[in-house]
Amino acid sequence: MKIIIFEDEKHNAERLIQLLQKCLPALEVMAIIESVEEGLKWFRSGAPQADLVFMDIQLSDGNCFELFEQQEIAVPVIFTTAYDSFALQAFKVYSVDYLMKPIDLKDLKRALEKYEYFKVPQNSAMNISKIAEEFSKRENTRFLGKVNNQLIYVKARDIAHIHFAEGLTWATTMNEQRIPLDYSLDQIEKMLDKNLFFRINRKLIIHIDAIRKITTYYNSRLIVQLSPGIEIDAIISRERVTGFKAWLEGQVIAS
Repeated sequence: MKIIIFEDEKHNAERLIQLLQKCLPALEVMAIIESVEEGLKWFRSGAPQADLVFMDIQLSDGNCFELFEQQEIAVPVIFTTAYDSFALQAFKVYSVDYLMKPIDLKDLKRALEKYEYFKVPQNSAMNISKIAEEFSKRENTRFLGKVNNQLIYVKARDIAHIHFAEGLTWATTMNEQRIPLDYSLDQIEKMLDKNLFFRINRKLIIHIDAIRKITTYYNSRLIVQLSPGIEIDAIISRERVTGFKAWLEGQVIAS
């Protein structure tokens, strides 16, 4: 089987190849592509077509869906991703398989079996455009708040942390704007990208880019220094420490 791998981290590509060698008797890796730009050059070069593409969502110069916006690709795709189940609903609906990182051998075998059984529908390009649409929705998630009788919205990607205090849910942006939101933390947690946000305790959700320092704390807990700062202690509860460490490594723990 002829394979193309889209992956911008060398160790991830090498691990995938090792796993594929255990599943496929005749494997030919035609290319390892690290960026959208490199992918466009490959597909436009007239190079021989692969049987199957393994494609990471986030590449070195953008997300892989930008590739499908610029080039029609008829090759079946299995996505490899660290994004959470909300974003992945589209993959299930439109019958394009995916593998959560770190990739498990059993999951890989199952995906290959699915590929062999169903092959790829003729309208795969349309299906992938639907997935791109769902991905874009998640990238542009917004929350509504109210300040001085004025309705305002805040983009999820601009939020540094969200906490519950004094009966209200407060979002603090990267530029230190503080906005009360009309949502519970449970509602917000379900709408956020779990690759970027983590709920460290019952009252606080943080963005990975807001972390400045992590130190050990008594009773097997951790405490985080955030920027912008926050008036409450950002303590990672003991039962969430393992999941937090996995999240820092790029793994996403299913909720």
